[in-house]
Amino acid sequence: MEKRWYLSAIDIINELPEGESSFFYQKSNKKKYSKNSVIFSPGDQGNLIYYVLSGRVKIYNLSECGKEIIYWFCQPKDFFGLAEVCGGEMRTVFAEAVEDTEVLCINRTNFEELIARNPKIALFIMRILGSRIRQAHETIKDLIVCDVHTRLAQLLIKLGQICGCSHNGVITIEKKFTHQEMANMIGATRTTVTEVMNEFRRNGLIECDGSRITILDYARLVKLIDFSD
Repeated sequence: MEKRWYLSAIDIINELPEGESSFFYQKSNKKKYSKNSVIFSPGDQGNLIYYVLSGRVKIYNLSECGKEIIYWFCQPKDFFGLAEVCGGEMRTVFAEAVEDTEVLCINRTNFEELIARNPKIALFIMRILGSRIRQAHETIKDLIVCDVHTRLAQLLIKLGQICGCSHNGVITIEKKFTHQEMANMIGATRTTVTEVMNEFRRNGLIECDGSRITILDYARLVKLIDFSD
């Protein structure tokens, strides 16, 4: 069975009965963030939950020496800011719009009322947080036991699964990810990621056209990961 590291996007709000979905939209505020705008930072009060309508949001932190550590990118139909609201704590990470982004935000009280109206929302939150915990555990393990080639192959497969478009066995990653961003997601340097990407390209695994990455041989990329396990 093919390994997946993420919870498939489910437009849970629009799947709710009309009354609950209307409640969500009525109680939410629409906000727009321009590219590179910080939505929240560590130490901010965690009293809002966000739902991405368009654009893309980077969830990350900074090491003591200022190195960026990217946990993930939230796409349209993704929630973020859940953990702090559910735990009643302050923010511990940064959320930043990496392109012009529009979100809906709902406060804790209204979100709790939405859950009371339809417990399906609580189950969905559990699935989201559980998936993210498993992904964090996988990332920690990979940093210890896998080399950069394997970690980068895993990342490309993740990106292909989440934001890829498949045609005749070729998968094109529709979103733009820089080598620096990919390095910050797998605990490597930009130079190393560039070197490995060039090696993958020479071996016919991928093709890079400007900012777009195309996976030419998905099966071989998966075998590269399986070989390391």
